[in-house]
Amino acid sequence: MSRLSNDIERYIKGLIEESQGKFVEIKRNEMAIVLRCVPSQINYVLQTRFSPERGYKVESQRGGGGYIRISKISPKATDILTHLKDYFDGGITHNQCKDLVIRLEETGIFTKREGKILIEITSANVLRIPLPLRDQVRAEMVKVALKNILES
Repeated sequence: MSRLSNDIERYIKGLIEESQGKFVEIKRNEMAIVLRCVPSQINYVLQTRFSPERGYKVESQRGGGGYIRISKISPKATDILTHLKDYFDGGITHNQCKDLVIRLEETGIFTKREGKILIEITSANVLRIPLPLRDQVRAEMVKVALKNILES
């Protein structure tokens, strides 16, 4: 399924690029026909690869004229910090941390080196404390790192 997921992701990102980074509206059933898959596979890709941590906002309108609107979230540093304060209140998983770091690398806020270091030091192998405390500590580490990089 990962090959199909990659194809769906690539297709949607291509549509976003064609819209010059604004947003794209799709109809799930029509896209499923074009990509020769079932609509639930499109849902899966939207949920796992077009999340806020990865820099996307997904909205849906149900009904006969329904659509799914996908847009890129502005990578302004202050917006990211504001968003993270609310988002990280309960802590973050290591996968969420990785997704966020990848996004911050793509936007140029983190270098590849900074991202790799942050991913490694927030792993369960390093943070040998029980959940949910581990996720809370990880969130604080990411916030502090981001704040310091943005202030330098």
